[in-house]
Amino acid sequence: MTEQLADLLTTFTCQSNKQLSEYFYDNSGKIDSLIQLYSAFNRQTTQLQIKRIQELRWAIQTITNDRNWTAPDGLELQCILYNTALTPIILEGGFESTKGNPLGKFVIRITTKTIQAWNYYEDQLMKDYPSIEPIIADDTTTLEVNTIWGNDIPEIMESLMSVYTYLQGLTNHNVMF
Repeated sequence: MTEQLADLLTTFTCQSNKQLSEYFYDNSGKIDSLIQLYSAFNRQTTQLQIKRIQELRWAIQTITNDRNWTAPDGLELQCILYNTALTPIILEGGFESTKGNPLGKFVIRITTKTIQAWNYYEDQLMKDYPSIEPIIADDTTTLEVNTIWGNDIPEIMESLMSVYTYLQGLTNHNVMF
């Protein structure tokens, strides 16, 4: 079926506006149904990811006794830590769907939102994560430090704790348990 859809999309790109207009007019009901099915699928996936992020947030707040864990958009778990110069560094984690699994994998990232913050932490991060290439987009720099199967909650929690403890040491904060 996926191959048929790919062929259909290729066919569409070769059509004139008049031909596309006629096709969409003749098939609008079927197209609307497909869009509704896809939208419902995406909503269900998003709701499941939001629910799991909230469960993880509650658990990690309880374990760390740190109420700075947030889920600003509902789909990303986040904890912002600061050093004594108030330079922020962010621990983030979120789900990425895989074929057949809305919670396919959980990706943990360390992010800085400014060039100054990256410059402050860069030497130590590159020393401790030498095999990870930073992803730079505008002023934001990201290190994807771990990817875990999304259903492995104990492994996700262990990895979150490990990165959290590491960042607390990096920012010279005391770990509060």
